[in-house]
Amino acid sequence: MTLEELKDSWKNQNPESGKIQEKIWDERAADFEVREVPSAENNEFLRYLYAKARPDRNMSVLDIGCGGGKYALALSGDVCEAVGTDVSGNMVEAARRSALQKQILNVRFLKEDWQTADIDALGFRERFDLVFAHMTPAVCDFVTLEKMDACAKKQCFLVKPARREDTVQDAAFARAGISSRKQELDDTVANIFSWLWLKGYEPEISYRKEEWTHVRSLESMKNWCVNRARLGKELTEAEEKNILWYLQEISRDGMIEDRTRTTIVTIYWKKP
Repeated sequence: MTLEELKDSWKNQNPESGKIQEKIWDERAADFEVREVPSAENNEFLRYLYAKARPDRNMSVLDIGCGGGKYALALSGDVCEAVGTDVSGNMVEAARRSALQKQILNVRFLKEDWQTADIDALGFRERFDLVFAHMTPAVCDFVTLEKMDACAKKQCFLVKPARREDTVQDAAFARAGISSRKQELDDTVANIFSWLWLKGYEPEISYRKEEWTHVRSLESMKNWCVNRARLGKELTEAEEKNILWYLQEISRDGMIEDRTRTTIVTIYWKKP
């Protein structure tokens, strides 16, 4: 396979994905805002990042798909500047409030859909010593990965889920006769490696298993499942109703417990 062949085959097929992702993550912003800022002592990703990248006060950092901004805030005390971008306006506002509350002045958070972001207009091209994207759908195809790499002067980290199982979402999709799109997650990891290898990089890849549980309201779970399904296709009225009926069946006092199991894939590469 050549880079041109990969570019032709690895594309975001849904032009509305940015708007849908914004809806999905706007609703989750309050959950992310209350999370504690992690550290290298209690977070495996930061531990790995500090060991490989060795952040210092001369470094600039870009966090793509920053969510509530916790990783940018975690790094802020050890770098010159940290910038976070996210498609969700609510996430960006939550990140800004967290920075304000903690009186952290060397971070900025911008609302940007990475799929359509103009890195030259933003002044991002080859500006950042360290660029990372942690468990975000923002970097999902040839174009978004190419832009991520183009922003970095020295090092990149990309963390993705693979072989993922979401007990409630998967069952809801099955009830509605909708594909779970699990293969896309696995294909994305393979395509990331192919892009890096074809570009001449020798990426370092590590894995870990994770499992977590969320309890959400019936309404929140319905919005989550329906919007995630819409990333793959336009839902019919019947499909949407089948999702809701299944969720109503399994809800207890208006709440639903969801369990996720996944392999976390961390990919690290250095710029030449």
